[in-house]
Amino acid sequence: MKHVDVVARKPTSATVGTWHGMKVPAHPDINGFSPSKGTEVKEATPGLRPATRKSKLAWATVFLAVFLGLLANHYGLTPFRGWHTRTRVGLPSEKDARLVRKYHLQIGSRWMNPDGGRWRAMFVCNGQSPCPTLYAEEGDIVELTVHSDSYFQGSIHWAGVGYQRTGAWNDGTAGVSQFPILPRGNYTTVHDTTGAWGLSWYIDHTTAASVDGLYGVVYVAPSPSRLRPYSLITRHQLELQQILESERQIQHVVIKNHQHRDTNWKVLRMRAEGSEMHCYDSLLVNGKGRNLCRPIGFERLNDHYLDETGCIQPQGLPNQSCTPSDADFEVIETNGRQYIMLNLINIGFEHEVKVSVDSHKMIIVANDGGFVKPEEADVLYIPSAARVTALIKLDQQPADYAIRIASTSQLQNLQGFSLLRYPAKHQPVYGEPMKLPEADPSSMCLYPDGSVKNECKTIDGQHTPPFPSMPPPQPIAADLTYYLSAGVQTSRTERFAPEFFLNERPWQLFRSSLKPLLFTNLSDLHSRDVLGKPVIHGLPMGAVVDFVIRNELNDTVPLYKHGNPAWLLGSNAHEEFSARSVQDAIQDGDSAARSLNLYDPALVIVHDLPPLGWSVIRFQITAQAATMIHAAKLRHFLLGMSAPILEGITVDDPISVPSSAMHRPHVQFDPKNDGVFG
Repeated sequence: MKHVDVVARKPTSATVGTWHGMKVPAHPDINGFSPSKGTEVKEATPGLRPATRKSKLAWATVFLAVFLGLLANHYGLTPFRGWHTRTRVGLPSEKDARLVRKYHLQIGSRWMNPDGGRWRAMFVCNGQSPCPTLYAEEGDIVELTVHSDSYFQGSIHWAGVGYQRTGAWNDGTAGVSQFPILPRGNYTTVHDTTGAWGLSWYIDHTTAASVDGLYGVVYVAPSPSRLRPYSLITRHQLELQQILESERQIQHVVIKNHQHRDTNWKVLRMRAEGSEMHCYDSLLVNGKGRNLCRPIGFERLNDHYLDETGCIQPQGLPNQSCTPSDADFEVIETNGRQYIMLNLINIGFEHEVKVSVDSHKMIIVANDGGFVKPEEADVLYIPSAARVTALIKLDQQPADYAIRIASTSQLQNLQGFSLLRYPAKHQPVYGEPMKLPEADPSSMCLYPDGSVKNECKTIDGQHTPPFPSMPPPQPIAADLTYYLSAGVQTSRTERFAPEFFLNERPWQLFRSSLKPLLFTNLSDLHSRDVLGKPVIHGLPMGAVVDFVIRNELNDTVPLYKHGNPAWLLGSNAHEEFSARSVQDAIQDGDSAARSLNLYDPALVIVHDLPPLGWSVIRFQITAQAATMIHAAKLRHFLLGMSAPILEGITVDDPISVPSSAMHRPHVQFDPKNDGVFG
């Protein structure tokens, strides 16, 4: 693989160029590079050539490149190349150079059987599911090119990345920030990782393909200059070095609830007879796992009988059968280290989970908002679509130890396993399935139904204060307060399928095929018709915004807000937030004020909205973007529980979107009604 260094010449003017729609000034600024104008490609050559020969060769190369580019553009082709390349893009000052990492994902499908329970068609990237893990270092530019060989429209959204420098049309949310990629189509997005480090997920954000295999993770290693909280764990220099080594060799634990039927089949069945959308067959770790079925002794949940899959079926519908499988578990190797650091991310989009490791304590050091003040626990709670980073001291005897994962759902008992392996002698019996370590009741903290032993401590990373302290930009009052409500209503167009909402009306999935909200001309009164609810707009640049969210459902609703992390000021179950604002709640002594934290609230990408309760998040508008806040459970999201947000885009301050984004090929879709399926 060839690496090409791109070094910017000294600019001769303050001309502004563009790169993938991103404005790039021709002088040093926050972008850190100017790749579109005044750049020079330097490539090592075997020897010096005469100037005339070099000139002819250059002209021939340019002609060939233009011809192939026109051919590819006309036929929608993608030139074959390695799926990952690196290019250095910089300014005249080498210290300002930026590394551009280029990744290529080819979307397709194949038959797979990850838990050994049933072969089924799944969506893949580059032939695999989970999709390849992308890697970058904080401050790098990531250029992601997606080529679709699937039959459906799609788009790739990278969670937890803001777009102050690259433009909101790179967000990958069809119908909100971009047109979807058509079958056999291509699209390239650019992401600046400055300030956005850690393990994040990327998924299709046009359909429900993420649940059917189209998901992956991207790890951005934190900058060496970023403050770490490890000195709060130990002052011993050797241990600190070992902890830093575990960070450099961090391992990822990607948790996914898997189903044996594809989502289209389940949706069609739900529309026809009112069947469930909450039952799954297994919990996978890094794409591996086993169909375990309902554990013995756990036949009931909340006074309801569980079928063989451990699930509560809707009244009047048959129970589902289950046959245990013997597929392999994922093995996490310790490799003789004293510490291991794990990124635990839950991207199943249904089940909140708890995780424990037999005979080991875990120290939480980060969540999806960044580093946190370390805290030790036996069990970690991870909401759907959230991530925590845990440090584990490896001080046990050489052996295999069970990593236990259990759902906290009130509708299904579901468990999964992986193995933490110390270097030791292992003698697998060929032809027999992988065995779990024998369970020692004294070393276990987590049970199959998600309950925890009384003497074991559980930590919820979404409430852990950030490190270093990062209080909200305003102590009490926000500039704007919006009241949202998560609820359900009967559909006027569907007999069995309900409609969920977050801001009075559902945002239907078919809107992914409509003109993106980002492209709305706010100066045109006719165009502004799309700004009715559930759209949230009128948020000027710099404004500090509170979302006070009420839950009408007796169910935990994980909520994901696109863009930078937000402050979770507080939440509580089975309680009303009756005040008009956070300021009023504190000044009037409202009962909810006891659950508010304005001193050191957690920074989060995803947070739980408690059942029949409330939550408050605060964020500041720092970039012009079309974002969303939506449920991170498929059954809620699929049926409308989303609210798009226009951030920093107003009539007086419109956004300029490049024509390359606005005029992409797309379908002309006209829904026949305003129902949840159009």
